[in-house]
Parts: sequence; structure tokens; C-alpha cells
Amino acid sequence: MSRQTEAPFSADADNDEEQIEWVSKTQLKRDSKALQDLGKKLTQFNPEQLAKIPLDDELQDAIRLAHKIANKRGALKRHYQYIGKLLRKLDAEPIEQAVHALEQVDAQQRQQFKQIEQWRDRILAEGDPAIQALCAEHSQVDRQQLRQLWRNHQQAAEPQKIKFARQLFKELRAYLQA
Repeated sequence: MSRQTEAPFSADADNDEEQIEWVSKTQLKRDSKALQDLGKKLTQFNPEQLAKIPLDDELQDAIRLAHKIANKRGALKRHYQYIGKLLRKLDAEPIEQAVHALEQVDAQQRQQFKQIEQWRDRILAEGDPAIQALCAEHSQVDRQQLRQLWRNHQQAAEPQKIKFARQLFKELRAYLQA
């Protein structure tokens, strides 16, 4: 253990003490855990998404390794700690912002997918009134095409109904994402 020697009291020493920000050990642990959790999130992204995040080479290698050892729990837990250690060395703010942006885009895509599924289910259940409601909300929708797909679904045998439901979903996605 090293022991610090105290300088005699001076105004400069008092100002230095005011500028030092003391952080509790608990806060340091919380910050470390938050970075470790950020590292876990990073390992869940695919290579395309990781390319959009500003990562250094060492961190990218660690994330690739985490993908390889995904089935070994103890090793993976230690590896998350290592990724957290790497993140502590870096400025994690730009990485957190990029992860947040990717999560927002993902949430929007999930919401849009859910909306398309709801319209498909409503059209299959209600038929023409649901198509009318959709056309009232979205003017670019081809009413005839949707009616034809709905009729085909109604007339088809059970195994073929899935095919027409998928076609209806594709049409709705094309209209609603445009």
C-alpha cells in the first residue's frame, strides 16, 4: 500500500479537493455492470448492425468470439466481463447512442410488422368492410387486388389458405411501407 503524504494546507489544495469528484464503490460497480450489459447487447446484433456502431478492432474481435462461445455459459459470462472491461477503456457514449438508434429502428419495424399483421387478420376476418377501412386510411392501396386475395382465401381449401394469407400480407406490406 502506498501512503500519500499530506501537503500543508493552502488555498490551492482546497480548490483541488473541490474539483475532485468522489465516486462510491457501489456507483463504480453499477457503471461496470451497465457497460457489461451494453456488451451483451452488442453481442446480440448481426454483422450488418455492428458495422453501424463505432467499435475498435479489439472490441469487434471480442464480439465475434462471443458469438463462437455462445453455448458455453460460464465462459460466456467471463467473456461479457471482458467486453465490459474493453468498453471501460473506450468512450462508450457514441456506442450507446448507436445501439439506442438501432433499437429504435428495430422497435419501429416491429410495430410496423404488427400493424400489417393486424390489417391482414382484420381483412381475413371481416372482408370488404375492413378493406374499405384500410382504403379510407391509405389511399394508395389497390382495393381490387385486396378483394381478389380475400376472395381467393375464402374459396381456397385449408392448405391453400395459408398461401393467400401470405400473399395478402406481402401486398399490405408493399402498400403500407411505401
